[in-house]
Amino acid sequence: METSECNLSVGMQWLQSTFANRFNRAHQAYGHLFQGRFKSLVVERDEYLGALIHYIHLNPIRAKLAMAEEPEAYRWSTLWYLKQKRKRPACVDLDLGLHYAGNLVDTPQGRRQYIAYLAWLQANDSMKRELQFSKLCRGWALGCKAFKEELVEKHVPVSSIHHLEGADLQEANQLRWETLVEACMKSLGKTKIDVQSDKKAAPWKVMIACFMKGHSSVSNVWLAKHLNMGVPQGVSRSVGLFQKSNGQKQRQYKKMLQITA
Repeated sequence: METSECNLSVGMQWLQSTFANRFNRAHQAYGHLFQGRFKSLVVERDEYLGALIHYIHLNPIRAKLAMAEEPEAYRWSTLWYLKQKRKRPACVDLDLGLHYAGNLVDTPQGRRQYIAYLAWLQANDSMKRELQFSKLCRGWALGCKAFKEELVEKHVPVSSIHHLEGADLQEANQLRWETLVEACMKSLGKTKIDVQSDKKAAPWKVMIACFMKGHSSVSNVWLAKHLNMGVPQGVSRSVGLFQKSNGQKQRQYKKMLQITA
């Protein structure tokens, strides 16, 4: 699904509640119909989108609901509309799937070639490994690190740093911490070279560690590694001394607070 606004959750909430209410009325049932939150991933174009489209189109085959030679026979897949062009809703666009299968076009020949491509892909384990099929339904986003960092920066504001629950969001959490540490270092005029060359308990490192612990769920283990501060216990001890000495009243620390403003 591609939306012009970041409103997928609102749309899915409406869909699930409306469907559940109608189902319960029709079957004289009560209570929740769906269990847990729906699965969603943000996908980077080109690098991952094509593989994901093919993966979804092959779902009915993996579930043994369709034959490998005829995946479009499964009615409840967008692939069913491949040969039903006149019945396609305006929101269904199959051009991307065809494009990522070798620049195919939406013609009778192109559609036949795409079905043949999916059948070949289903039987080709090495190609599925190359397209990273085993990773396409995991995590919170599909894309390179730069793409994920941009997502964190634009859609998960630094001003609301909190622990993101669930193993799927651990990567997003760590990207968040990296973004925040880089902003703190920039505020203090420090670089990665300083991280390696300065002392483990350098005042500026302790200041950043204190700031991070107060504005995120970062662990001492992560701080010790990324700020080169030695053992995790040392981070905790240094931060404690910094707080006792009212280090948060320093002008440089207050300057860092502007990052979360």
